[in-house]
Amino acid sequence: MNNLIMLSLLSISMFAHAKSEHRHHEAHVHGGGNLNIAFDKLTGQIEFRAAAEGILGFEHIAKSDVDQKILADAKLKFESNIAKMIQFESVSGCIINKEKIEMVSEKIEKKHKKSKKQSQHSDFMATFKVICNKSILGTKITFDFTSFKKIQDLDVTLLVDTLQKTVEIKDQPVTVDLK
Repeated sequence: MNNLIMLSLLSISMFAHAKSEHRHHEAHVHGGGNLNIAFDKLTGQIEFRAAAEGILGFEHIAKSDVDQKILADAKLKFESNIAKMIQFESVSGCIINKEKIEMVSEKIEKKHKKSKKQSQHSDFMATFKVICNKSILGTKITFDFTSFKKIQDLDVTLLVDTLQKTVEIKDQPVTVDLK
């Protein structure tokens, strides 16, 4: 399945998720994030997005050597540990491959009575492709983002063929049945 179709599925999933009774994070919430996983048969797409402050401890553009190292270390940690943070059952034989991990910055202009002031909002974003040997339907997925102490609330949307589930992850690992 091409990425355009998979991203369309994620968008549909996010829209349906926002319409459900489950509280959905609006854009850029400190301490919160969104994780979307969409599968079509044996191929899946993972999309993670959170305020950069929750992953890096800052939101400004990483210009200094120290900030660039923090960003590089966070990217490496995310890539190296994604299979621990999102654990598919071994029976499915899933392999997760990084597509992109980045910090995306946006300047926001705030209007004050006497002057205009700009602030920086940045998100930490990661996308991965998943290829499995067997369907993940009927299995379980365990989510464990406890290594990121500042991420206090992660909203997860799962779309596996026709099955859709949402779950909220707080400060401990959560296992979801895909039935």
